[in-house]
Amino acid sequence: MGDIPKIFIGLVTHPNSRFNSEGQSTQRINELANSLSQLGINVVTLISDRNDFQSSGRVIGIVDRVTSAWRQVQIEKAWDKYVRDSTGSDSLTRKHGAIFFSGMFVKRTISYLFNSHSLARLANIDLSHLRVLKEGIASGADWVLIIEDDAQFADPARTAGVLGTVLEFLGHPARSIFVNLSESIDTVELRVDGIVSAGNPVLALTNGSELLEISPAISNTVCANIYSLDFASEFARAIEVQGILPSVPIDWRLNQLIMEARVTPVECYWVKPGPFLQGSMHGDTNPERQ
Repeated sequence: MGDIPKIFIGLVTHPNSRFNSEGQSTQRINELANSLSQLGINVVTLISDRNDFQSSGRVIGIVDRVTSAWRQVQIEKAWDKYVRDSTGSDSLTRKHGAIFFSGMFVKRTISYLFNSHSLARLANIDLSHLRVLKEGIASGADWVLIIEDDAQFADPARTAGVLGTVLEFLGHPARSIFVNLSESIDTVELRVDGIVSAGNPVLALTNGSELLEISPAISNTVCANIYSLDFASEFARAIEVQGILPSVPIDWRLNQLIMEARVTPVECYWVKPGPFLQGSMHGDTNPERQ
């Protein structure tokens, strides 16, 4: 393979992040990359810490604010149906009704009309993910691993060992694959516990972890996901076609890609328990938990 990397690792952060205020996330990513290199895995890293949306000078207008709220609600509504169809659940709860989603749209519209800061933040995160995807694709790596700066993980050598085992098992894919590596939102809260619990264990990992093949494809957040080159290419294209405005969280862009089946077929895997813990959702949990 010459100098072509096996894996491209991108850290998504920004100048004012409390999770990288002293370079701690950057240091951990470099330690992880070094541990992977010691396993004989060719690695390239990128620390994506720019505020590209702010520096672009783009202004989020009134129309952008309203359409952002509308698009977000429409994707969440479609995802709700996707999950219900996937689980065979047709029970109507308040989260399935038009009133709930209409209320969500009104609340978000009002919030965004008064303050567009959160939309600018989302747009910058989207641009940062897009930057990592495009540079990872350009590197020719088999895999693009995107880690957000609130991802906590145990001893880098141990985490590298899990990643190395997963990559060896999946090989050099000429197909579209994504692997969820993080413990983020509880699967019961996401209402996907039945899908994940029914996952097919295809590989035993250290400390009782397993690689589960999940069908239909289900995501959690994008705190720590690894994408095959084909999937990364499709994901990047989807973001560019959609545009950064209206502003949609990157997690929901991934969900939209899954639902629209632009990637066919999608191979989805989860590592359970995941080697990464999303610190912003789980407080100041000690990352040395494994």
